[in-house]
Amino acid sequence: MASPLRPLNGHLLVPEGCPLVVIALIGWMLALGATVVPAYMIWAYAKRASELNRRIAACDPTLLTDDGLNVSRLMAVPDGAQYLENAEIIAAPVAPVYTQTGMPYSER
Repeated sequence: MASPLRPLNGHLLVPEGCPLVVIALIGWMLALGATVVPAYMIWAYAKRASELNRRIAACDPTLLTDDGLNVSRLMAVPDGAQYLENAEIIAAPVAPVYTQTGMPYSER
């Protein structure tokens, strides 16, 4: 009678037809992807931040037309002014204006 177990690499006994090697390989590939993708995102962010600091220090005029940057130009701003991007503008209430009917200086 034949055994349902077979040696794998001479060390492990695995059931026939069970692709443990393939499952382990897929697991390692997923682990590698889960590590490499966030590491690349962090590296790209750090590189872009250092490049931006260098471009600002060099007064690079292409910063005004770069698609990846949001540049606002403030002109003649008093000292201590605060700039709030995308702030909601709320109009102050205005007293109602009554229109006068009739003669301007009449008693009615």
